[in-house]
Amino acid sequence: MDYGNQMKQARDNALVGLYQNPGYQFERREKKTMTIDTVIGETTSFNEYLLEPLIIDRLSDVYLDSFLTYGALPNAGSTNTQIAFLLKIDQLDVQSNSTNNKFYNKIIIPNEDDGGTTTVKVHKGKKQNYICSLNPGTLSNLSGTVTKLDTDATMFGENGRFIAEFMIVARD
Repeated sequence: MDYGNQMKQARDNALVGLYQNPGYQFERREKKTMTIDTVIGETTSFNEYLLEPLIIDRLSDVYLDSFLTYGALPNAGSTNTQIAFLLKIDQLDVQSNSTNNKFYNKIIIPNEDDGGTTTVKVHKGKKQNYICSLNPGTLSNLSGTVTKLDTDATMFGENGRFIAEFMIVARD
């Protein structure tokens, strides 16, 4: 190999290893799931601790896999602020831009609750929408807010609850 190819290979190897965890790595598991299950009631914020810390050992992409609610306000009414949920998770570096400052760096999830008879609704089922990337580290809790579109008001009734499932996929 000539010197130029050796330098190129050394640079490529350095870039691949830049964000890699130098400690423990579990190479066989490329995907991990993380679920937030919280009774939010009539508040807008949550702070839930994971049963055991989630170790991210390589640069990974985060996808929203599903979002279920119980007791959410229906997408039927005189205002249009209930047509979607605005989800903000402090531990995820969401980089989304918008023409509306309320949407900036938040996850928008359509509200599928039409005010029918059931109070459990699947708002986003198994499509894996990209959320953000995570550098190696450890997550022990998840905190954030869930609000209406244009106001900082709650999207839930007295016994409101949501379950959000995320898929974390390690990059090659």
